[in-house]
Amino acid sequence: MADVPTAAAPSLEALDSLVERTCEPPTGPSRAKQLRWIAGELRTALERGAIPPQAADSLNALLAPATLAAYLGAAEQGLLRRKPAARPDQPSPASMRVREDCLRILGAEAGLTLALPERERPAVALRPVITARPRSILLGHLESATRPGRDDARTRILAIIGTVLDTGCRAGELCALRTADVDLRRGTIRLTRLPQHSDPHVPPATETVALSPTTRAALRHWLTTRARLTLRDTTRPPAPATRPPTPCGSASPPAATPAPAPLRVRGLARAYARAIHDLNTDMAGQPVWHPLPRRTRTPTPRPA
Repeated sequence: MADVPTAAAPSLEALDSLVERTCEPPTGPSRAKQLRWIAGELRTALERGAIPPQAADSLNALLAPATLAAYLGAAEQGLLRRKPAARPDQPSPASMRVREDCLRILGAEAGLTLALPERERPAVALRPVITARPRSILLGHLESATRPGRDDARTRILAIIGTVLDTGCRAGELCALRTADVDLRRGTIRLTRLPQHSDPHVPPATETVALSPTTRAALRHWLTTRARLTLRDTTRPPAPATRPPTPCGSASPPAATPAPAPLRVRGLARAYARAIHDLNTDMAGQPVWHPLPRRTRTPTPRPA
């Protein structure tokens, strides 16, 4: 497609003004950058004839359903890139979501209700957290590591790793767990799935997952340790608890709080990465062992 000059297009002048208004605070820098990117793509789409030429007439024509459908289709095919894409046949779902979100924001600022086309969202199968053989070796390692004598931090991270192995949970899902979700008598854990980019209008799915004997032993050992660490000095008044305790929450000094501090995603990620690094070092000599990833789970695309 040959580029066509569009410098004086009324719709683009109106779009630029709209974008600048929308980018004012409280809009953050990241979103402002995305909004300007979308405006640039719409200009490119008009220049290259990827959208109907009447889109140059007015902002309403530029944001009309047929124009936006043509724009998103061209973007999905990689036709608006300044440089050729390495794999133009595989558009990024995240980029398409950003385009749609920014268009809705611009429409709202302009007082328009935009009609965006429905797109197929391919289902993406989750990859196993750890393959069968390394998982078997690691569970055996955990079984020996849960014996008495381990330091408290090590005991906690082993319970976390066992839970991740059995459930495949993400960091946010692990931090959302509460002690009431763990049923050691039945050997189960109640988990609320929190996938990335999920529909906010759909309630999150809650499932009960069976735990392996090794993970049950690791959790029982940690919860016993946790109970000891959270014994409070009864001569001192209790500090207020801001959130319910998590089963793997970090332990605070007994005289300071009556319960462990809630587990946070960033703290969990750091502790998990350190523990996995140590385990990879310990297991380096085992046959068929491959270093484990230092993240709890690969991000999950939105399901179809």
